[in-house]
Amino acid sequence: MKLFALAEKEGIKIEWWDFKPPLEAVYWYRPGLPPIIGLSHTLQSAPRSYFRCVLAEEIGHFYTTIGAIHIPRTLPRYHQRTNIGIYEYRARRWAAEHLIPLPDLIRAFKEGVTYRWELAEYFDVTEEMVDFRLRLPDLVTVRYAC
Repeated sequence: MKLFALAEKEGIKIEWWDFKPPLEAVYWYRPGLPPIIGLSHTLQSAPRSYFRCVLAEEIGHFYTTIGAIHIPRTLPRYHQRTNIGIYEYRARRWAAEHLIPLPDLIRAFKEGVTYRWELAEYFDVTEEMVDFRLRLPDLVTVRYAC
C-alpha cells in the first residue's frame, strides 16, 4: 500500500511544516486528536527513496510507539543517525519491514539482486535502509535456515 494512502486509511494527518534544520520530520499524537506527521518542506526536493524512508519511519511510530516520546533539542538528520533509541529503532524496523518485505527480499536475492545499491534501487529506498533491513532478525533466521 502506498504510504500516503496508508496514512489516510489510519487517520494520520500529514502536514508540511517549516522546520529548522536538521529536523526533517516528526510524529505527534495526543489522545483525543488525530495523529499528525509533520514533514519539512525540504523533503519535497529530496530524492524519492530518501523521502519514502523518512515518511515510512514516521508512520512506523504510529504502529509502534505508545505514549509520549522525549524529543531532544537537537536531532541529527535521518541519514546521520547511528545510535538510536528504542522508539526510533521500532519505528525504523517497521519502516524497513514495510518497505522491504521479507518475501520480496528473498525474491530479489533469487533474481540475483544482491549488492546494497541494487537492493536500494529495487525497493526504491536508501542504502542505509537496506543495511538496516539486512541486520533484522527475521532475515538472519532465514540465512541460517538455508
